[in-house]
Amino acid sequence: MREPLSYEIAHGAALAALEAGRAEGHSVCAVVVNRSGVTKVLLSDDGVGLLGMETARRKAYTSAVSGVPTAKFAAFAASPQMQVAPPHLVDSNLLPVAGGVPIVTADGEVIGAIGVGGADDTTDDRIAQQARDAVAKAVA
Repeated sequence: MREPLSYEIAHGAALAALEAGRAEGHSVCAVVVNRSGVTKVLLSDDGVGLLGMETARRKAYTSAVSGVPTAKFAAFAASPQMQVAPPHLVDSNLLPVAGGVPIVTADGEVIGAIGVGGADDTTDDRIAQQARDAVAKAVA
């Protein structure tokens, strides 16, 4: 088993998300969690409210504990099979909305996730992917 997600990597991913959002003219919040979904870093631009911060946290949590991007999790949650047991009834922290991506080592181990909130889900998702890619070499 690999070392857990370091604060340096978590901070680097969150900072990369804010910078990517700013480059596109968006104020966002980035939350990085460890594999268990526990928050390690939260960075937020001015103008992002509590809703943006909480959705970022829940997106990161969902991606970390499921091991998949939240866009994929959202498709699964919307499937007819899941109507019997919607994810939010299983765990109220799960949020099936795009904008969360796992942080994965080169050998495929999920060591955490980043969630972005504050823009629309497509933008949040793109920014989260850019932030994850910015730290990919450090987690390899």
